[in-house]
Amino acid sequence: ILIAMGNVASSDPARGIVKVGDVVERIAAPGGFDAMTTGARFTGKRLQLRIALTGPARGGGESPPRPATLTADRADGAQRVFAGLWTCGP
Repeated sequence: ILIAMGNVASSDPARGIVKVGDVVERIAAPGGFDAMTTGARFTGKRLQLRIALTGPARGGGESPPRPATLTADRADGAQRVFAGLWTCGP
């Protein structure tokens, strides 16, 4: 699970938390909210995370969910890929 937030029209980093396995870690990504809408690259103390959109939006509204993958690269070299939905917005 990854939860993050950033401010619209701000260059302040987006910040959040992620739980991968038994590890819960604080993360940040440059560019605020606007940079997260089409995927993102988050970094933490022991993790790097990449969100890659893999398909069109599902449904309507201001920010419908989109299929995506989350690739988690751990500091020890292990990598894991999770498929899910990327949802940005209110």
